Amino acid sequence: MKYIRIFFLLLFPLAAHATDTLSVQQCRSLAAQNHPLVTKNALAASMYDLYSDNIDANYLPRISFSGQASWQTDVFKLPFDNPIFPIIDIPKDQYKISADVSQKIWDGGYDKHHRAQREIERDIAMAQTAVDIYAVRETVTDLFFRVLLLQESEQTLNLSLAELDRRFKQTDAQVNEGVALRSAADQLRIQILKTRQQASGIQSDRQALLNILALWIGREDTDFVLKMPKSDPPDLGMAPMAPIVRPEHQLFDLQKQNLQVSADGLNLLLRPRFDAFAQGGFGQPNPLNPFETGFEPYFMIGVRALWTPINWGKQNREREILSLQSRNIDAQRDAFNLRIEAALRKDHFEAQKMMQQSQLDKEIIVLQEDILKRSDAQVQNGVMTTTDYLTQVDLLTNARLNGIFHQLQYEHARQLLLAKTLAND
Repeated sequence: MKYIRIFFLLLFPLAAHATDTLSVQQCRSLAAQNHPLVTKNALAASMYDLYSDNIDANYLPRISFSGQASWQTDVFKLPFDNPIFPIIDIPKDQYKISADVSQKIWDGGYDKHHRAQREIERDIAMAQTAVDIYAVRETVTDLFFRVLLLQESEQTLNLSLAELDRRFKQTDAQVNEGVALRSAADQLRIQILKTRQQASGIQSDRQALLNILALWIGREDTDFVLKMPKSDPPDLGMAPMAPIVRPEHQLFDLQKQNLQVSADGLNLLLRPRFDAFAQGGFGQPNPLNPFETGFEPYFMIGVRALWTPINWGKQNREREILSLQSRNIDAQRDAFNLRIEAALRKDHFEAQKMMQQSQLDKEIIVLQEDILKRSDAQVQNGVMTTTDYLTQVDLLTNARLNGIFHQLQYEHARQLLLAKTLAND
């Protein structure tokens, strides 16, 4: 039992580091989750919270302190002398310190409007982040299929190497028996070396692109393989386009909502605002009674109102500007939809073309595999030369590589259709 436990403890790390298999959807999702711009959403939410706290603070009393020392060339005095009581001289040097307190009573809805503005600005910032990250989907999709093409091509070359190795062993045995020429074995060896050279180059390119893909999806290692997308049987006809759900549309909607909030705020310009105030302090002379020339206390309370009923047409002009900005956003939306529609049509027809090519590739591969089987028998019987046999091997290898290329091009175009139309897949 002791050795069994040790065996499983040694086996567990190997299982924990098993190679992952990632689909194109998983790669797109990981790239979006690990993109640095994701932090902008948290920053926008934090800024909104701070703005909201500042707006709440507007309902608290505002307290300010002030002080003033001045000297003036003239002061108020009576133009006559009074023999009954002396007339107090007001000093030309005057001092005042005071505390002012004001409390908002009604602001005409300005704070509510400002809160709505800050909220829509937060949503716009988050929508813009979604738009910026959404562009990563196409980049990761392109990179995914470039790596997948190299991955599948490498496997195809490995199949050819297995066929060539088998044929070489048979030929080498015949050479040792004196039945075949050494040149025939050398030709097979040369072809094996060329195929390995090609596979090695593809492996290096795949590893380089795999490192780039790992960077995009937030992986520190490249210990993963890519999974061929599974698709339903395609329709050769012009299938209806999938409904377009893009973050850009949400951004356009929020931008128009922001203009509407601004338009609603124009109505607040004609509303009055009221607040209560109190002021108290010490002055020399007393600011409320200049004939008290000592450092005297004073206090005053009241209610203030501010109203600007006439703005000389500014409100109407601002409303017209907002209307023009709204039409500008509509034009941007139409231009965006046109651009996406053109790209979707291109990808749709590209998928159709590649699907047709892929179907023909399957027929070519079946025929070429049958030819290679007959060629193998003919070489063994001495009817076909090794050179002709290698030609058939090349034809089969190229047919398989073309089949992989066209199949992945079809899947690539199909995934681009999804990436350009759906917000999530």
